[in-house]
Amino acid sequence: MAGTLLIGNPNTSWREWLKEHRGNRDLICLDPSDPVHGTPTRFSVFKKSRPVFVRFYGSLDPSRFPHVLLATLAQALQIAEPDALVQLFPYRATPLLRHTLMLVAQVMQPDQILIAEGTEIDQSGFPIGPESVELEKAFLPMVQDAQRKAQWLKLVEDCDDHDIDLATLSIEGTRLGSGVRLNEEEKKKVGLEDALHVEKIGGSLFIVSEDDPEDRAVAHAQDMTGTHRANFVSPHLFEGLLCSFARQSGEDFGMGLIDRIDWLNRRASILCTAVAPAPVRILRLGSLRIDTAGRELGEVRPWQV
Repeated sequence: MAGTLLIGNPNTSWREWLKEHRGNRDLICLDPSDPVHGTPTRFSVFKKSRPVFVRFYGSLDPSRFPHVLLATLAQALQIAEPDALVQLFPYRATPLLRHTLMLVAQVMQPDQILIAEGTEIDQSGFPIGPESVELEKAFLPMVQDAQRKAQWLKLVEDCDDHDIDLATLSIEGTRLGSGVRLNEEEKKKVGLEDALHVEKIGGSLFIVSEDDPEDRAVAHAQDMTGTHRANFVSPHLFEGLLCSFARQSGEDFGMGLIDRIDWLNRRASILCTAVAPAPVRILRLGSLRIDTAGRELGEVRPWQV
């Protein structure tokens, strides 16, 4: 694969540069915070102005799920033409983003790398020598917030109501669904009958509860289940969480947000752009929460839910 890798920073924008230099080349957008190329928190491949491939990411933070970014790049490179442009996330000088950037370059093997002037980055170690390019300044944060809010409002407007049976699908991007669920009888046996959801994930318990159980009850539950750690989460943190519907093949076909979850019956009420009833086989959860008024409610901590 050849193509051009575009590396900017939070103070710059590729918007005008792309208008002038892109031409008819395909564009792979790996910037989850970009509100220009459709709904944020997704990665896309564009042929002209049409998205031909979309992968849900679920966060504005490029360091949140780097494995998803790299997997998406591998898929996108099979779809895009060899001279494609790859617009990366705004680079910040952190070890994880540095290593992610280098892996992107190694996977892509570009024939050109362009770095925005003012980007704080060690330019050694790339497959080829980067070139410096002057870009326009990014919009002020309040303008970017307004752009994203407009995209969120459009997303909500395009959504249908979906009633999803969580017992019939796979869940990705979260602790939820990663282990073995305790049924009502098993919860009572270990002393966590008041919890809404209890799941054994390896050596830890994942507990969804309105209130944290007493330490004595948790210690008893750990003894009974052979675990040594417990993670607690409020059910309210799932409300407004961005999500995506995917087919068994992994192809995303609808994006939206969780309205509420009926933990007893294991059903979720979800607003999603897919047409109801949707043949969802994989439910992907992100970390960013929004409300139906388009306001961003912040991101949950890594693997909190």
